[in-house]
Amino acid sequence: MKKIITLSLALVMVLALFTACGDPVEAELTNFLNVEMVDVNANYEKLKEEVGKWETMEEDADFIKSLDEVLIPLCDDSLTKVNAIALETEEVKDVQAKYVKVMETYKGGFEMMSAAAKAGDAEKVQESMESLGEAVTYLDEYNAALEALAAQFGSEVEY
Repeated sequence: MKKIITLSLALVMVLALFTACGDPVEAELTNFLNVEMVDVNANYEKLKEEVGKWETMEEDADFIKSLDEVLIPLCDDSLTKVNAIALETEEVKDVQAKYVKVMETYKGGFEMMSAAAKAGDAEKVQESMESLGEAVTYLDEYNAALEALAAQFGSEVEY
């Protein structure tokens, strides 16, 4: 498995070197997607997996623990990582900003949901669900911007 990962990383680096000779936006986008966002995307997969567990949770304490100990820290980690990515091109910075908005909205929704669950406030739980719905909308906007930028270079984003 390590050989496959090493080989994949080497291939990405070689491709990045070749594209670096071309358009700086294309080179930066390639690096952003294939190198810089790998851990952030892994966090998002963990986030989706954790939310998927909610259906089987019977105790409020488990739900609150999921929010406080898994989801909010994943959002924090993703925000730290994505904000640490140093970019030079405005086009890729715009895409990065959209992802930051996604994670900030998820985090706010999860924090609101945690507080509402602890207080037993059904109205605030509904409000937090609306915030999480906004995060999904922002994620769609991020994906659309990413796909549009990639299309400018004849590339496709694979999910």
